[in-house]
Amino acid sequence: ACVVPKSNFTLSDCRLPLRGTARFSVCMAVKPKGAPAQEIDPWDTLGEEEPVEEEDDGLHLLDLPVPLDEEVEEDVPRREDDLDVEDVAEDMREAVEGSLQLKRMLSGRSDDSELSKKRKVGDFSAGGDRLEPEKQQLLNRWNLGMDRAARYVMQAASVEEVRRIAGTSWRPMPYTGPQPNGKDGKSPAEQINEKLMRVREEDFCPSSSFDVVSAFRFKWKLNVEDDKALRQLTHKDLRHVMKEFDGMRSIAELVEEAQELMPNEDGDVTEEAAAEKPGLITMGRFNRLELIDPNADALVIGDANLTFAQCLARHREALGHVGRIVATTFETIEILRERYAEIDKTVKDLEDKNAEVLHNVDGTRLAVDPRFQGMEGKFGAVYYNFPHAGVVQGFFDGHPFVRWRHENLMHLFFRALRGFVKHGGLVKVSSNSGATGVRYTDIIAAAHNSEFSHIETVPFLEWQLRSYNRSYGDRRDANRRPGENEIYKNQRAHSDMVYSFKYEPSGDTPPKPLIRRPPTKEDLLKSSEGKLRQMTGEHKARRAEEIYELFLTYVQGIHVG
Repeated sequence: ACVVPKSNFTLSDCRLPLRGTARFSVCMAVKPKGAPAQEIDPWDTLGEEEPVEEEDDGLHLLDLPVPLDEEVEEDVPRREDDLDVEDVAEDMREAVEGSLQLKRMLSGRSDDSELSKKRKVGDFSAGGDRLEPEKQQLLNRWNLGMDRAARYVMQAASVEEVRRIAGTSWRPMPYTGPQPNGKDGKSPAEQINEKLMRVREEDFCPSSSFDVVSAFRFKWKLNVEDDKALRQLTHKDLRHVMKEFDGMRSIAELVEEAQELMPNEDGDVTEEAAAEKPGLITMGRFNRLELIDPNADALVIGDANLTFAQCLARHREALGHVGRIVATTFETIEILRERYAEIDKTVKDLEDKNAEVLHNVDGTRLAVDPRFQGMEGKFGAVYYNFPHAGVVQGFFDGHPFVRWRHENLMHLFFRALRGFVKHGGLVKVSSNSGATGVRYTDIIAAAHNSEFSHIETVPFLEWQLRSYNRSYGDRRDANRRPGENEIYKNQRAHSDMVYSFKYEPSGDTPPKPLIRRPPTKEDLLKSSEGKLRQMTGEHKARRAEEIYELFLTYVQGIHVG
């Protein structure tokens, strides 16, 4: 789903994977306004890669603060109805300022003034051509010292990560072209990037099902004895221990305290139900059955055909919930009518259930969307299913030249939520555990950075809200839907997960959202990556320019999910 910015170029169509599940996608090339659209052959467009079967993940995102001058308001990427950033509370500006930071990088303004000074004095984190000595030495060892793409990958790596790789015999293989299985080989830069991600993943929890006790133990680095004790507690006692534990008192002490408390049989709080039932099973059922705060509002982000919102509305209505639903789409209603003949009926059905439907909503820029004024701190539950920043023709989703968009999407999304989710509110993000665009670690790292604690990972097929009509989220939906795709259902559905988080702000100022620096045009032109390796001269320069125009639409509020 794309909203076309007003510029000399238009993104005529962006066809995306089935919310992160289809193997190949189609993307129309960026073209001058008025030029005829030419559809790209789907087999000439590289979409999501096959999932990598790995259990852990961790990403070290590069935070490159860009100095802001007095005219910053004129450069803030904005859509027609956006508020001025000065009209937004200061503590809610960071996600929007993240987009500003990216635009400054893409427009080349970060190459002058302060950043140039940093390069001259040897500040290797400034994103210039220079690398820390250990990074340069490792590239030289691999005979890749001047490889532009490999240098770009190394810039985002930590020295510790580089040391961990340098201490092994691993080295990237030369690019070998198409493989016997028909797939294209990986460049050295892609291999280095993948190796770095595997190293980072060693610090993360598994990508698959992870119950509430496992998540709690992982968060607090508890021992085996504490884990065993927690698994034996009743629902009441387990909730008490998890609520009160802060690392100062022992698990054993809190267990003893919890067991002395009497159940609140007259309470009307959902979490106090089934007090004497087994804690682990009961809390797992809460997350699977979506037994959320009945009074709080719920927000749905990026629901292309609004059928997930319908499913949620029916669920909450059946449970007698009084909180309203705010359902959003990235697309305008005009685009939705072209794709979904039933969309007006769907919208009416939602409105009849007291839901509010908003179109053309960017989930990373809620603070400057005037329609969200007055909703601060209102949401007790937020849902974002299979987020994706859109394909770039000629690159796999996991390629470092385009993957920065997926990482940044999640960091800006969670930072944008801080001003709108109530304390203790839940956020659920569905994704495939092997996705290489928005990786599960992007989700968990971004949540943690904005003080959303990971509380459980639930298999999507065990979730009460799984039975909605999923869509491609692009023009293909006008002619066919992916709901009956048996290959997908058999081979991929078991890998879909619901990553669940709870908003637990500490009261302290959180770290700034971590923004991955995009490649420069020079990086694109001086490397041989993706389909660019087949291009030369003016053809390559033109394609690099088109990719940069696509990147710019991204930072202007066009985050596709």
